[in-house]
Amino acid sequence: MSESIITHSRPFRIAIAGAGASGLACAEALSRRGAHITLFSSGPAGQGALAASGGMLAAGFESAFEATEIAAFSGIAFRALSLWDDYAARIERETGQSIGYERAGSITPAYTPDDVNRLNAAAARAQAAGIEVEALTGEAVRSSEPALAPPLEALEFPSDGQVDNRALGQALRAIALTRGGVLHEDTPVIAVDSDADGSWVETRRGRERFDAVIVATGARLPQGLSQTLPRPTPVKGQMIAFDLPRSEAPQRIVRGLSIYLAAKPEGRLIAGATSEPGVDTPGTDDDVIARLADAARQVLPALNDRPVVERWSGVRPRMGTGLPVLGATEVANVFIATGGYRNGVLLAPAIGEALAGAVLDGALPDWSATLRPLAPGGDNG
Repeated sequence: MSESIITHSRPFRIAIAGAGASGLACAEALSRRGAHITLFSSGPAGQGALAASGGMLAAGFESAFEATEIAAFSGIAFRALSLWDDYAARIERETGQSIGYERAGSITPAYTPDDVNRLNAAAARAQAAGIEVEALTGEAVRSSEPALAPPLEALEFPSDGQVDNRALGQALRAIALTRGGVLHEDTPVIAVDSDADGSWVETRRGRERFDAVIVATGARLPQGLSQTLPRPTPVKGQMIAFDLPRSEAPQRIVRGLSIYLAAKPEGRLIAGATSEPGVDTPGTDDDVIARLADAARQVLPALNDRPVVERWSGVRPRMGTGLPVLGATEVANVFIATGGYRNGVLLAPAIGEALAGAVLDGALPDWSATLRPLAPGGDNG
């Protein structure tokens, strides 16, 4: 599509299947541009992978340590990060709710010579890609983060940050409703399709027609999408939380090589997460939870006398390249936004912007064009 598909004098009616980070971000971006949104969620909106996440905005760490294609990933990651100041301010202003947004940076400590080698390699990758990174001595870390077990050295990504992901989900849910959107919770979309009369979604309520449909259902896609469309792989993650006063917690996110730690508002410290490709079963495993707790306590000794107060799991959608897929599918007026994987919260405002462009303007923004699901000559799955 090269031209806008808006030809109606009435508000454009858009269905969004999925009310996690991507679906809610699409709802916010599209409703801000005057579209009427109907959200379908398999459970409560803002739950699922969004509620189970760490709320990380770690564009620097993820680019340097995790990205398969660092140039491609860092491009969208830092685009998204640049949107977060305005995005968070708009959400908090409109809802009157804090979403715990902060940009204090992230720190990756090294505790063994092998860790130091990994830090050196990551620093070289980051510097080659033009990503801001700072090497810290062990003494500098002990001075700035006395709560941490003393490391040999560390890397700092000063632009990284975090958000309270659970508060974000509830705030975006509230925005969708106050802007006149319709929300059907506990109503999974079974199938999507289009015909001469428009696009439609099928749920247990029956079929309902819309001007366009966005599929943002994570790792499980509804029926009706072409089998040539890249399919995300489910990746299960298990996490835990401790009660710990913020004064006793690290001031920055700790993106360790075996654990990450993030202090959330009201004295909640989360630690995670496992990465279990191909697994989408619910629940947690006692041995896994014990290993997470041990790893967290090794990095943060203040946790030694504190029990795990919460444990949970979530399923994240990962594409083969580690990049999301965004844009039009082979089904007319049916779009997709999936594959955020570990970075769904970070990428949310960029995904919303991209899908608003795809649906309302007829094309993805230039910065996201390489993420389309049906790229010429192949796909990005």
